[in-house]
Amino acid sequence: MPPRPAKVAITAHGLRVGDREIPIHAGAMHYWRLDREAWRPAMKELHALGLPIVETYVPWQVHEIAPGNYDFGRVDPKKDLRAFVELAQELGLFVFLRPGPHINSEMTWFGLPERIVYDKACQARSPSQGPVVLAFPPRMFPVPSYASRTYFTEVARWYEAVADEVRDLIYPNGPIVLLQVDNEASYYFRDAPYDQDYHPDAIEQLRDWVIARHGSIEEAARAHRASYTKREDITPPTRFEPTEGTEERPAWDALAVHLDWAAFREDLITRAIKEFKEMLANVGLTGVPTTHNLPLGEISSPTSLPDLEDVVDLVGLDYYHARREHRVVKRRTLYLAGTSRLPIAPELGVGAPPWFTPLSHEDSLYTAMVAYAYGLRGMCLYMAVDRDRWYGAPIDAQGNPRLEAAGWKRLIHALETTAFHTLVRRTPVAILLPREYMRLSRATHLLGPFTPVTVEAIGMSPVEASSEDELGFEGPIQVLWWKMVARFAEALSARNVPYVLLDGDVPEARLRSFRAIIVPSFDFASPQRWRAITQFAADGGLVVHGPAMPRLDETFTPRPFEVPRDAQRVLVDRDEDAFAAVDALIARAPELVLDVTASPSAIEVTVHEDGRGAPRVIFVMNPTKEAVRAVVTRSGAWGDSGTGHSWKLEDRMSGERFTFGTSVELSLPAASLRMLEVIEGPREDAREMGRTG
Repeated sequence: MPPRPAKVAITAHGLRVGDREIPIHAGAMHYWRLDREAWRPAMKELHALGLPIVETYVPWQVHEIAPGNYDFGRVDPKKDLRAFVELAQELGLFVFLRPGPHINSEMTWFGLPERIVYDKACQARSPSQGPVVLAFPPRMFPVPSYASRTYFTEVARWYEAVADEVRDLIYPNGPIVLLQVDNEASYYFRDAPYDQDYHPDAIEQLRDWVIARHGSIEEAARAHRASYTKREDITPPTRFEPTEGTEERPAWDALAVHLDWAAFREDLITRAIKEFKEMLANVGLTGVPTTHNLPLGEISSPTSLPDLEDVVDLVGLDYYHARREHRVVKRRTLYLAGTSRLPIAPELGVGAPPWFTPLSHEDSLYTAMVAYAYGLRGMCLYMAVDRDRWYGAPIDAQGNPRLEAAGWKRLIHALETTAFHTLVRRTPVAILLPREYMRLSRATHLLGPFTPVTVEAIGMSPVEASSEDELGFEGPIQVLWWKMVARFAEALSARNVPYVLLDGDVPEARLRSFRAIIVPSFDFASPQRWRAITQFAADGGLVVHGPAMPRLDETFTPRPFEVPRDAQRVLVDRDEDAFAAVDALIARAPELVLDVTASPSAIEVTVHEDGRGAPRVIFVMNPTKEAVRAVVTRSGAWGDSGTGHSWKLEDRMSGERFTFGTSVELSLPAASLRMLEVIEGPREDAREMGRTG
């Protein structure tokens, strides 16, 4: 038998392991929280759900029994990480390993040893140099600094201990095919802009970063309107205090230092993740793709998903949502689908910890299906197997399936039989989220420790708690940019134009996959990002922007900005303005409109095509509180064309079959959706027409 190919890589659809491609479908199971006798039945049931990968954290605080002394099963058999990984291999499962150092996992100290969180040298610092304490169940604790050199030295020792147990079980010698670097890097949810990190090591990094960003200390002083003569003069702002401004010095003249601080805090996390990844490689945990996950509130978070994907191979979002949060799930998935190279949910909540918003089985399944409808292509069920400080997993702590397992089995089987991870939801339009405006929103956050991420995570908008001071501009840009995004999102949805949300940090090449880009533009802008927009327009792309042309760069220095070719400049003060702008865009490019529509207007439809450009899966969603009879209609490239040919549809969850002529009527209970597979349809016609879906 020839040897197995050693390559493991992220692809456009999933994970290539050797000579086969698999979807990233995993289930979380925490070995140290289960009786050893439960491992085998639990893994078997996890496999029976249709999941090819078992995921687990490796908790530092559990394995370290004294500084530098670790128990990996010699004292407590439940801690035998190697035996767990080897059992997964025996049962035909791959392994997704998450060795921290931060793991959260509802553990006291988030999986870190007590000695680490109470070591002052490791602790993040407030502006007054006090420890930054996280008020999180079951016990408050000081959080570590992403800059502390002492902390990194300790993490390196921990990684070495993990590697000693499993480095030889990396694929192809063993089943480990994915490694996660740290976890939910957002300053441990203490992400308010002036909350942290003022650790001395962070301030040293800031000084070097500012000089490098501006090219010299003299240019940094000019940008910050400061009198720096040596690097030690560079200090971080500790609060945001808007000024009235004068004719000689407008209020925005003092903003550059705050935007730099916001940008630096993003970079500090990116650098930390990069160093953690290098540490893993240095101890032999390498050769397979690396991942990271962002928690709820990613648009408000002081992290850059695109920058993180320059460091690790894949960044996903965590999902913990009730059915009432349909719009939030949609928005988050459209951001992930537009921004990540492969949209996955490293934690798709199945149940929740007892102190979280109550989530039912129906909530979790609905969230998963809505996310897949809008572009998700992989997930890890968190938790697939029950444990302490958790409820709602489909497999109990003894390895027995619960009744809820049947629903997950049906969904995973549907995703597998339709090869859903290979399908494409065509989205010809992107709404771009300028990173400089996101930073301004964070810098002007008003609620202190009730942080931007927290505000967004509980369902409010990413700018809900930002100041509405005009800061010398025509209006409060830190609020208005998101209002424009929200209005266009509503108008595009109503006009049946598929779109995604695109982080302003994405590589310029990503823009080329769109026909049209909508971008908020105000008095100031990133020159680099604006050049990408003008190049997109020069290459024939359609640009809608407004309300203003930029005139200042990110240091608030006047500079000329090119008007994008044939761009549509709009003033969007009302919802009606966004609808008019979208109608004008459709008039220029009618092909933007999806050829499948639904009524009543609250019903949402997405279409996912196979490799030939033919519709393969259609999601029909009713996010309302009332049951409806929905009518779904096809037209254009996918219409009847007078041939009388009907499509045959099958609901992949219920098994019901439908005939889809030019329309089909479906019953949809409140807060429900259908995943319909096209089992017979004019695929060749659709391929030849090459229409957008």
